[in-house]
Amino acid sequence: MKKIFILLIVFMQLSLVAQIVIFEDDFENGLGQWVLEADPTANNTWDIVTSQYNSPTHSLTESPAGNYAANTTYTATIASPLDFSTAMQAELNFWMKYDIEGGMFDFLYIDVSPDNGISWVNIGTYYGEGNDWDEYNISLGGFVGNSQVLIRWQIVSDPAIEMNGMYLDDVVVTTSDIDNTPPLILYDGPEFYEGTEEDFEFEAELIDISGIASADVVYTIDGGTEITLPAAGNAGDTYYFTIPFTDYGEQIDFKIVAVDASPQANEGETDISSYINGHHLIYDNAQVDFYISVEAGDGAAVKMTNPAGMDFNLYYALIRNYIDSSLSNADMEFHVWDDNNGVPGNDMITPFIVTPEATLENSTQMTRIDLRPYAAQLADIQEDFYIGFLVPADIVHCTLTSPSVFSHSFYWDGTAWTQYDGDFHFRSVVELVQGLVPGTIEGTVTDADTGNPIVGAEVSAGTYSAITNASGEYSMEVDPSTYTVTCELGGYETFEQTDVVVNSNEVIVIDISLQHLYNPPVNLTTYQFTPPNVLLQWEVPVGPGLMNYKVYRNGTVIATVTATVYFDINVPSGVNIYYVTAMYGIYESIPSNEVEVTITGIDPVNIPLVTKLGGNYPNPFNPSTIINYAVGDQGHVFIEVFNIKGEKVAILRDGMMGPGNYSVTWNGRDNKNNPVSSGVYFYKMKSGKYISTKKMILMK
Repeated sequence: MKKIFILLIVFMQLSLVAQIVIFEDDFENGLGQWVLEADPTANNTWDIVTSQYNSPTHSLTESPAGNYAANTTYTATIASPLDFSTAMQAELNFWMKYDIEGGMFDFLYIDVSPDNGISWVNIGTYYGEGNDWDEYNISLGGFVGNSQVLIRWQIVSDPAIEMNGMYLDDVVVTTSDIDNTPPLILYDGPEFYEGTEEDFEFEAELIDISGIASADVVYTIDGGTEITLPAAGNAGDTYYFTIPFTDYGEQIDFKIVAVDASPQANEGETDISSYINGHHLIYDNAQVDFYISVEAGDGAAVKMTNPAGMDFNLYYALIRNYIDSSLSNADMEFHVWDDNNGVPGNDMITPFIVTPEATLENSTQMTRIDLRPYAAQLADIQEDFYIGFLVPADIVHCTLTSPSVFSHSFYWDGTAWTQYDGDFHFRSVVELVQGLVPGTIEGTVTDADTGNPIVGAEVSAGTYSAITNASGEYSMEVDPSTYTVTCELGGYETFEQTDVVVNSNEVIVIDISLQHLYNPPVNLTTYQFTPPNVLLQWEVPVGPGLMNYKVYRNGTVIATVTATVYFDINVPSGVNIYYVTAMYGIYESIPSNEVEVTITGIDPVNIPLVTKLGGNYPNPFNPSTIINYAVGDQGHVFIEVFNIKGEKVAILRDGMMGPGNYSVTWNGRDNKNNPVSSGVYFYKMKSGKYISTKKMILMK
């Protein structure tokens, strides 16, 4: 008994010696141990505060005066690299309180660099509102053996909602000469259940100072019995794993389990990752820009496109819902629709109720919808189909990317389906089955006048279609049959060729020459008539290759413009006939409709003028707008454009001007001729003592 007691004392002494504090800061003695930065630097507000702390009486925060700023990255990095070169174990301990916008919009990261900031590894990701003080212990065992280790806390915000941010206190880093740390396993896992229709092969980094004794993947099929398979091999710290394909629509939940080669045989494992077997049809980039609120009686759908010559067996659907502390979700009535001329048509199965899976812990969770019970109705689908839902009562929220990239999303407003300018995050899991062996119709579409290739023309054969690329080329696989091939593009005559016979594996070449229509501008009107000034506007003609417009008054060209408005100043007295033509390179269209304006009883020369900045038209605008102004006395005139941050974007006027009514066009570009982004802008006029500023909106 005495011998056991002595050994216990020795072990306790060794344990005490083994733990070495190599960094600690309770923020009671300034910020000398930190590098505190923000991008943009104007938002660098890091400071110590006394309003919040874990141990009296200070803590560190990025936003001491309130909420953090929008579109800003804040970083707090330990100033001097930590030496883990002789350690067998390392641990990070700290207290933190945070209030970060949830919903995958803003994030708080904890990162570690093993090489003095050259590369970084994320060891913690946090978001969500109202998280009070709590203690965090994070193993740094994967970084032992390195002599220049840095640790940083990083907040990344988006353009919208800002919160109170992070408070940090009592940061301690310890090392030990005994390896009691499990291996560091770096693996992100598949996103949104995305799997394959083959064996699922993946790799992960396993790092441990003592080496790796074993590495396994442990998985279940549809929640069944655990199956363990060893790694297929490794190259250094990179280990390779394979989970055999079982059947379509089955959900695989798996984790990596690794044991190090130390005497302690420390075991570590990842969180559970999941995927669903099959071919995933995806028409979104997973970027959450916002959410859509679908109200009672409305609905949403995403089109699933069937490749030519293939059939679908549909096994699963995924709908990414959204929830936060102020938003909730009702149940959805899930549907699978067939195609009705490019919009959802008839139900392919009986609709059923689905409860969204999004929670406050995972606010943008994919809702899983198992369609294997409907295998008979959803087998051998030969055409495009749609998945989505209607809302029987209350409201349902879903994530989206905006504006649309894939143009596969549709919205039901209670009466009709319309295409939505955004990508809903709806996906499906299918089996691709070989149908009829297709043939191919291909060729090149050119302009009959110039011989140049035409981009964006639609060539169709029955239900199949293709769009010409930058070289004017198109190609489409079609089922063996007899077709009428058509080619259409706004501004060109329609091409049609009948009785085109296509056999399996046959390539039919049809080169197409389209005749340009050179359409004129339409609906020319006098938008505003304030003698002696006339503001004209018109609509863009249909057709490619449009360069600019010529404005005619009484048969004479008075201006060449790119906008669809023109401000004619100090128009002579009498009857004035206006029309506008469109220029397509060297080709000029026929005239638009004419408008007649009579100026009577006004001598523009004798009209008293005052210096004044007028409004702009149109507003909102895209791509250009006209700004009207008047100069009362000869002098230097400045007209400048500023963004919402107060930064100068463009100079529109800078020079001496005499009395008169004037206008200037801003084309939505900066002084370097680069297009600016959508948003609110201000235009400012200065002339002598006169200064005036007005607002305009560029909406792309």
